Amino acid sequence: MVKYDGLRGQELLEVEDPDKEGGITLIFKDNRFMFIKIKDGKLDAHAIPE
Repeated sequence: MVKYDGLRGQELLEVEDPDKEGGITLIFKDNRFMFIKIKDGKLDAHAIPE
């Protein structure tokens, strides 16, 4: 999970559960977001910026 190293240690400011797409959005300090949802029975997660 090296692509998420930028989020490690960041302060979590808010959790949107459920978000507008039915998943969970984690909002971190420094305007970073992680979007998590179930897609085809598997966990799908991506972060902005990576």
